[in-house]
Amino acid sequence: MARPPRAGADQVGSLTAQARSISQELVQEELEADAYQQQYSVASAQVAEDQRAIAATQLQIESDRQQIAQRMHQVERIAIASYVLNGSVSSASGASLFAENVRTVQSANEYATITIGNLSQAVDELHSAQRSVQGTLQVLVHQSDRDRAEQTAQATYLAQSTSTVSHMESVQAQVTGELAQAVAQQNAALGQKAATAVVTAQKTTVQKSGGTTPTSSPGPTVPVTTTDPALNPFLQCVVQAESGGDYQAVSPNGLYMGAFQFSQATWNYAARAAGLGSLVGVPPNTATKAEQDTVAVALYSLDGERPWLGDRCSR
Repeated sequence: MARPPRAGADQVGSLTAQARSISQELVQEELEADAYQQQYSVASAQVAEDQRAIAATQLQIESDRQQIAQRMHQVERIAIASYVLNGSVSSASGASLFAENVRTVQSANEYATITIGNLSQAVDELHSAQRSVQGTLQVLVHQSDRDRAEQTAQATYLAQSTSTVSHMESVQAQVTGELAQAVAQQNAALGQKAATAVVTAQKTTVQKSGGTTPTSSPGPTVPVTTTDPALNPFLQCVVQAESGGDYQAVSPNGLYMGAFQFSQATWNYAARAAGLGSLVGVPPNTATKAEQDTVAVALYSLDGERPWLGDRCSR
């Protein structure tokens, strides 16, 4: 049964392997670049969060400072008021004049003392809170510095990875171009070889029939004629071994067709090489005897006995 064609020339095989390797490396580099992008995004978000925390802490410190200033102003105002009251009853004449208000003055003094004490305690508490918040601010600033350093490092890694990906994409494009050119050259050479083999076989048929033989071989892109070419002894054996000479034969599993039991993929490959592009995609068993013989001759010229290895005809 006709198997798929063997690998191409060394240059095509080498370029194919190189292209596959580059593609795999490129995928890995792209994954790493994506990872660096994610890490950079996380680091950037952390830096932004640090800045928000620092700004909030600075606002708290400013609020504490304003409250301390306000409480200190209250203390000063109450202290001055208390001093004025105390001073107004310190002289004998004042005490005599305002004797009836002594109790009121004493109450005011006691109120001032208590109030100043409460305010002083509040101020001390605010100072403590302020020192605590300032300590928190220092911690946040240090954390922000570390996070900024991490952000810078991730940005560097990301830039390097992106540069590597860009370079590998350029190399991949170059190798892909070289591969396409090599495949085109190989196909042209194979097509010329197959077409020459078909014309030679056709000459043999024409000579046996006493007709006029062709004087030149068609190029790889010029379809050959479908004069039934002569089959060499091996291909004559294949026809009988594979199908018993039945050009409409189909294998039980439906994968192999025609007298030579071509698979569709092998048929397409050999038909294209033979210059019979119109037969690509056509089920082999529906092609004419001349077309099947022509494609078989072309395949044999390219791959020898290999497509039919395992049957009784192969040596």
